[in-house]
Amino acid sequence: MTYSELKLLWRSKLELIYDQDECDNLFYLACYHIKQWGRSRVLFEKDNELNIEEENAFNGILKPLLTNKPIQYIFGETEFYQLKFKVDEDVLIPRPETEELVDWIVKDHMGKRNLKFLDIGTGSGCIAISLAKNMIQAGAFALDISNQALTVAEINARELNVDLQLLKADILEMTDAVVDEFFNIIVSNPPYILKAEEVQMKQNVIGFEPHIALFVTNNDPLQFYKAIADFALLNLQKQGSLYFETHEDYNDKVKLMLQEKGFINVVSKRDLQNKYRFIKANLL
Repeated sequence: MTYSELKLLWRSKLELIYDQDECDNLFYLACYHIKQWGRSRVLFEKDNELNIEEENAFNGILKPLLTNKPIQYIFGETEFYQLKFKVDEDVLIPRPETEELVDWIVKDHMGKRNLKFLDIGTGSGCIAISLAKNMIQAGAFALDISNQALTVAEINARELNVDLQLLKADILEMTDAVVDEFFNIIVSNPPYILKAEEVQMKQNVIGFEPHIALFVTNNDPLQFYKAIADFALLNLQKQGSLYFETHEDYNDKVKLMLQEKGFINVVSKRDLQNKYRFIKANLL
């Protein structure tokens, strides 16, 4: 079988789950993972025959893809902000939008030293570790309720040579807690999906990604935003910054909530799809 024939085979097998562009993108990701070939190299090699080992390697990726398993979990890793992170089904797969949030924070604090920041709901640690790698001598802290997620974050921090202080806690129980550190930055991409919306979601998300990181357990999609805002009021340094990633439908509501709680300079930012997905606020 040639690479051209293999690409067509992947399309025919995956077209019931993904559209054609997604099928092709998954194929190219597999080519890079197995052969370290970019798209141009795949096109150059398109008429070459695969050997048995290569066919088996591609089949080993295609079979779990047909069960809706995300390719990042199949690989056991993904790239985020030009760094490679271990991911498994105990943590969310980092999204490109979250890279935009990290980039906003990095650019806002360019050249500043010795800042302390806390990432709430860290999962794989992608936000905290990326910030630590791109800020000067920062004190990096990350919080999560999940022991399994904290284990993944610890592995990623060690592999990427980041000194990350990990904290196990339920932020919903910390709204009036004062911790030992006062932070210059608190950042979070918390759960905000109502459980009732689960039926509308793709199977490759709800079937594999951790529900604890996706869904709010009551009918308030701002549940975690409110709790984190209350925690930030007590644990941010004066003039400190709070950053959120939000769903576009809730961005205005989160912004209003922060203003009502007394935060200042509350601003929204659009993502690359021109949707309002990010918020920054300061403590007076």
